[in-house]
Amino acid sequence: MNDLLDDEPCEFLVQEVDGERVVLRPLGEPDVQSLFELIDESRDFLSEHLPWPDECSSAEDVASRIESWDMQAQMANGACWGIFEKIPAEKSGEPHEKIAGCIMLGWVQWKHRSATVSYWLGASYCGRGLATEALLLIAGEAFAMGLNRLELSASVNNPKSAAVARRAGFSEEGICREYERIHGHFEDHLRFSLLAKDFC
Repeated sequence: MNDLLDDEPCEFLVQEVDGERVVLRPLGEPDVQSLFELIDESRDFLSEHLPWPDECSSAEDVASRIESWDMQAQMANGACWGIFEKIPAEKSGEPHEKIAGCIMLGWVQWKHRSATVSYWLGASYCGRGLATEALLLIAGEAFAMGLNRLELSASVNNPKSAAVARRAGFSEEGICREYERIHGHFEDHLRFSLLAKDFC
């Protein structure tokens, strides 16, 4: 009986997470158009290392993805947060937030207390530490939920994504050969992990 109870999530809360430069927020209908515009303006950039941008060719496609993420969250086996950059008042008159990308938990296995994490930013938001901060915030949320291990992968041809993982304290575990097929060819991926006991 205890083993069965131990397989259940401690508390799977997909809530807003406030950081220094970013706010992570569950996505909803009001975010559909701005998220689609971000994907559309960064389509070539995103397609270089990600297989899904061509599947988001309309706002309706993005809305369907948001609905599927919401369903995953309701079943406690995954979730998606929008990464919103905080824009200070001195730059724009009034402080506000702009969507910069997304970060996702997936393949949540409560029996093993593990999950995968993935992230992306629009082209104009890269290089400012936003993904690293978002990854650290989500790690804190995941471990607070009761997870013990987070795993992520990055193409060997995408050193910037691997650098985000390293800056967030993830340890490199090895190479997954021909892990993903993108644009008709297979790519090796670096695998990284972070354990709750290693998280500060």
